[in-house]
Amino acid sequence: MLLASALAALAYVITGRDWLHWLALHLALLGGVSQLVLGAGQFFVCAFLATDPPPRRLIAGQLVAWNAGTLLVAVGVPTASGPLTDTGGALIAVGLVLFAAALRGMQRHSLQRARWAVRWYQACAACLGVGALIGILLARETPWQAGSLLGAHLALNLGGWLGMAIVGTLHTFFPSLTQTRLRFPVLQGPTFTLWLLGVAQLALGAAFSVAFVIAAGWLALMLAACLLTVNVGASLRAAPRPLALPAQLMSLAQAFLAAGLMFALAMTISKGPGGPLLGAERSVLAVLLLAGWIGLTICGALLHLLAVLARVRRFTVAMPAPAPVRDPALVFAAGLAISAMAASRVPSLSVLDGPATVVVLMILTLLGVRVLGLALRALRTPAGAGS
Repeated sequence: MLLASALAALAYVITGRDWLHWLALHLALLGGVSQLVLGAGQFFVCAFLATDPPPRRLIAGQLVAWNAGTLLVAVGVPTASGPLTDTGGALIAVGLVLFAAALRGMQRHSLQRARWAVRWYQACAACLGVGALIGILLARETPWQAGSLLGAHLALNLGGWLGMAIVGTLHTFFPSLTQTRLRFPVLQGPTFTLWLLGVAQLALGAAFSVAFVIAAGWLALMLAACLLTVNVGASLRAAPRPLALPAQLMSLAQAFLAAGLMFALAMTISKGPGGPLLGAERSVLAVLLLAGWIGLTICGALLHLLAVLARVRRFTVAMPAPAPVRDPALVFAAGLAISAMAASRVPSLSVLDGPATVVVLMILTLLGVRVLGLALRALRTPAGAGS
């Protein structure tokens, strides 16, 4: 799905057709990143609850429903085919129900009672369910004069579904990645409450165009990000050195989360409810949150999880060793290039756009090649070999 998204993005650059831009985002976020959320969510819940994984048929059902739904929507929206779009949305809903059933099954069969192992994923699935319904209204061009359905759709899908999944997973994943423990587990409750409240406020504020509700939503998300940063920073300080590349990428990603949320709050206060989503401001926010936060987080997660998968299938396979010089240089270049790309959206700094975009594409290509290599190694490794 991510490769197909890259091809759609390339076709958009060549032809300039807007539907290809939408298709690239759809395949990347719903087909690619969302499937990582589905898989990683069940992986971490299974590990945290120390229970059996979901049955293979249940996993297969999720894969079939999610991919079929994603592809049907990908065809139905550009062709304005209501039946295809509706069927695709229904299949995605089936995939979500199966995902929720898998989480519930693992929770029921576990002897442990770890509420946070499941709560983040249940909440993010609920957000996507509501966001998908709004998406169907948008695809049908339903009249809505009170505010922006698109804004509510983006808040629920990006902030609720992807955002909650990433923030929730980091509470378990980042300490594991850095070989530490969650330093302040008591902060997870307030982080969850603030993030969910922020997403709900953004969605309602956008749907009904209420400026102070939108500002309150950005503020709640920023406070939640600050609490998350406390735990991420504590793990970083306690982690053995040198840090692995995935840990460095995900640390940098959280800095872009803070920068994006502060920028959105400032634009909302200065320019009104639509401030962060109009003109150059929208492009800046997209670079900071999509490329900087979600993009780097996903790259780091894939690099680590695929290496772990190969090792689980064959214990003689070694984890990639940190490169004390190359890895920090790559992370520094990524941070500098994404920052320059965001800054280039300001007209007076547009000269930075070309060089920054080239560097970002080069880094993403390099990371993509590494991810594909790890994926192929995991697929080629026979299960149980050498154990």
